[in-house]
Amino acid sequence: MPAKSNLAVALAIGACSVLASAQQSDPLPTFETRVERLQAHIERVESVRAIKRLQYAYGHYVELGLWNDFADLFATDAVTNYQTGVRGKDAIRQLFFEKVGQGKLGLSEGRIYPHILFQPVITLAPSGRTAKGRWRILAMLGGYGGSATWYSGVYENEYVLEDGVWKISVLHSEPEVTAAYTAAGWKDSGAHVPFHYTAASVTTPVQDSGRRSAKVAKGTTPSLTSLADRVNQLARRAARLDDQAAVTNLQYTYGYAVDRKLWDQLADLFAENGTLELGLQGVYVGKASIRHALDQFGPLGLREGELNDHVYLQTIVSVAPDGRTANARGVELIMSSAAGGRDGELCEGVFENTFSKQVGVKQDWAKPDKTWKIQSVHFYPRMIVDAKTGWAKSAKATPAPSKEFPPDRPPTSSYEIYPKFAVVPFHFDNPVTGKPPQYPDGILPVMRPANAAPPGSGPAIRKAADLEVRLTEVERRLTASEAYDAAENLISAYGYYLDVSPGDVTSLFVQPHRGTTSERSILVNQILQPVIDIAPDGKSARVRARLLDLGNTSGGAGFWTAGTLEGKIVSKQRAWRFQTARSVSAWSAPYPGGWARIP
Repeated sequence: MPAKSNLAVALAIGACSVLASAQQSDPLPTFETRVERLQAHIERVESVRAIKRLQYAYGHYVELGLWNDFADLFATDAVTNYQTGVRGKDAIRQLFFEKVGQGKLGLSEGRIYPHILFQPVITLAPSGRTAKGRWRILAMLGGYGGSATWYSGVYENEYVLEDGVWKISVLHSEPEVTAAYTAAGWKDSGAHVPFHYTAASVTTPVQDSGRRSAKVAKGTTPSLTSLADRVNQLARRAARLDDQAAVTNLQYTYGYAVDRKLWDQLADLFAENGTLELGLQGVYVGKASIRHALDQFGPLGLREGELNDHVYLQTIVSVAPDGRTANARGVELIMSSAAGGRDGELCEGVFENTFSKQVGVKQDWAKPDKTWKIQSVHFYPRMIVDAKTGWAKSAKATPAPSKEFPPDRPPTSSYEIYPKFAVVPFHFDNPVTGKPPQYPDGILPVMRPANAAPPGSGPAIRKAADLEVRLTEVERRLTASEAYDAAENLISAYGYYLDVSPGDVTSLFVQPHRGTTSERSILVNQILQPVIDIAPDGKSARVRARLLDLGNTSGGAGFWTAGTLEGKIVSKQRAWRFQTARSVSAWSAPYPGGWARIP
């Protein structure tokens, strides 16, 4: 080879080496691009969670007649299809204040008004500033000495990000089935609200917004310190999302353990100094005392023909700033009966529970935290009725403390339940106003502990390699949080497709799936209380959810049927789909009478 050619090659190789060396010596601009992308991604996952919190708060406020807080969840010019189409939050407030509340906050004695929302499919717009959501609603209408009606319907809502908070901009509600408590079966409305989503949007709920790194001024380079600070802040936000999911999973796992009377497993979910308070039955303190107390509800395991379903819904989780404690509020439905349907009862109430991470457990930034325990369970029954006759003709008192299993402490509060009216104070503020709820006269707001300090920043970031490790871990954690919401979207969409277009179910699977067609007699495929266990790599998850279906036979007689949906979801090219799904039947019972008539 000529000398000039050798020289040219050498110069070219040298130039490439210098360029590569320069790129390797200054990786911070690349890190900045990743941080910008991470921030945009985390904002979108937080938006999905905020919309769910908003809609769940709607259900809690409506049930108790907190009309001011309920109306504040709407945008100023919100559109609804209430009655003739009420528009604007002030008109919404006036409608419910006058027509339902009869001119006051709260509900009249003898009235029942749960509006329980679940089964969300949330689709965030590419802009990240608007969204749509489909929800199932199960309502209990009427009152003592009057009527009693079950109502199952669908919401197709729209949301808008206004002044930094999410609000309801469009509310569209339609009934699916209704039934008077003494009717022969469910009355199908024939209404179908079109899906706002496609299979593609369901399987990719948090799409890339297209946001990229902001341009850096000429001649400037981001510092390692500034990037480390941003990553640490984002790490705390990602951890909060992870904790919300972990606490929700723990609460719902508790419910499944109660169903089967798995007392040993249930007691192990509590912290060593945890407490259990059910209604006015007193407080049991410590894991050993809780385990002993559970025997008052029967021996370990269900007897043949016994039913003990404890359904948890509309759960709002608030994680403390330090990430070590959390509160959860939700609705609990209890459907219980002895063998053969004897002593069948329906109970509806509210839980305000607390949770804690265990002191002394090493916090590992490289792994999601799975150390949450139940610190306290406090269930407030609002209504206990005979399952055969319903809430128009029946109202039972809450049980007193057991003499055979005496509690360690007396009840922490005293109140009367249905047909009397009472409000359990909320642990959380209104998600739009940021203020405590406005209660009816005589209701005191809950006392809240002072905010704890935020958690530390984790291991120090002293060099680019440290930043790479931390940034990679936060990205992985966020992928896991996104997987949680993707799984809930899939589970919910599965039920909606079974309602009206069973053939579309296959689009939610990785491979063509057989055996997912719905029985024609099933009118409403309700899927709720999901436990979503994300794999460490954030690329798959095991799921379990409760089925509570409403149907009619060909002769018009109605029925309830219940069970579980279990399966696995996986991510392929950032689209989440079912790999497996299996429905397991637990019980079926005729309507009316329900579980009080289980053979």
